[in-house]
Amino acid sequence: AMPSPDSTPEPKRSSESVMRKVWLVSFAALAAAALLVAQREPLAPPRGVAPWEYRALLPQEIGPGVYRQVDWIQVVEMGNQGWELVSVTPFVIRNDERKYKGEENPRVVTQNYLAYYFKRQRVRSE
Repeated sequence: AMPSPDSTPEPKRSSESVMRKVWLVSFAALAAAALLVAQREPLAPPRGVAPWEYRALLPQEIGPGVYRQVDWIQVVEMGNQGWELVSVTPFVIRNDERKYKGEENPRVVTQNYLAYYFKRQRVRSE
């Protein structure tokens, strides 16, 4: 017997589609549980590992717009104390106009004053 054109067929529920839904819900529940567990873990370093400490040697302003470079001896001394140099960046970039003898037009002179950044593991006293 053929179904009449007016009747709507019932949706087929195959065991495959039910299994897919069960796997999808199970996976979502497992992912949510893993996320909850991960959020409860502390972000602190593991026991026995000391956190880092940082220092910077910066150019000193000795007058309005006048700076003194970091002395290289200070950089070497930091290394002797166990500090690791991790970055050197321009701290102040200054453009000056200078007129030299025998020149009519002044020249623009760019001066870079560098900053030195260091890190080392903090010494824990236990």
